Amino acid sequence: MRIVRKYVLMSTAAGLITLPVVDVVTEAGVHVALIKELTEYYGGEFSEHTARNVLIALAASLVPGMVGSIVGRKALSLLSSIKTSAGLAGLVVMSGLSGVVAYGLGLLFISHFEQGGTLDTFNVKNLHKAFKHAITQA
Repeated sequence: MRIVRKYVLMSTAAGLITLPVVDVVTEAGVHVALIKELTEYYGGEFSEHTARNVLIALAASLVPGMVGSIVGRKALSLLSSIKTSAGLAGLVVMSGLSGVVAYGLGLLFISHFEQGGTLDTFNVKNLHKAFKHAITQA
């Protein structure tokens, strides 16, 4: 959990980035690093290609939420021109959500590795359900 906590903090900080594309690339980098460190901790062999495929599958399973997030950011940026506190609230929400995603991802991989899985045997087909289960079990 020490590894997960470290990356939750990094992801939360990355959630404060307000530049489009830069925020997503930074978050993806943090998540790949989280998977790498957990894989190595559990004695597995890390493949950046496999880790990226897992993140792509995760992103695809969370697309509805991401679309809502983009719309929410646009709305908050419009509101922030009216009130600075709305812009700050948006940053806090995005930062918190980024941390939650890193936390769920970390729990998901810990569970997978502790059941004897490897990065190569990670099944992305039911990722959304497994991710939701990992977060609700926390």
